[in-house]
Amino acid sequence: MKISAILLVISLAALSEAAGRGRSHSITWGARSYRDMHLRREIITEKSKFLRVVTRDYVFEQKKLARTITQIVITDQVRDGNGGHAYLTEGGPQTTYAKIHLKSQRNQGFSFIIDIYGI
Repeated sequence: MKISAILLVISLAALSEAAGRGRSHSITWGARSYRDMHLRREIITEKSKFLRVVTRDYVFEQKKLARTITQIVITDQVRDGNGGHAYLTEGGPQTTYAKIHLKSQRNQGFSFIIDIYGI
C-alpha cells in the first residue's frame, strides 16, 4: 500500500512538471500550399520593463508586387510560458497586408519570429 502511494505521488509530480514545459504562445493563421513562397521573416524582441506590459505593433505592407498572404506563422522564442502573445488586428490571410499586435506578460519581455508566406 505504501509503495503504490509513493509511486502515485512520484507520477503526479512528474506529470505536473511535464505539464509546465512547452507552454509556448506560438500561433499560425491560414494554410500553406506547395506553390507558396516565403515573403518575409522578422525577428522582433522587446526587453522586459519592471512591473510593465511591453507592446509593439508589426505591420507587413508590400510596396511593389502585392502578393496574397496565405499563412502567417508566429513562433514564440520564450517557451516556458513567460513569453508574449500575438494578435492579428488587421489583414492577414487572403489579403495583401497584415497588422500584428505583440504583447508581453507583466514584468516580462518577448521574442517572436514572424514568417509570412504567400502566392
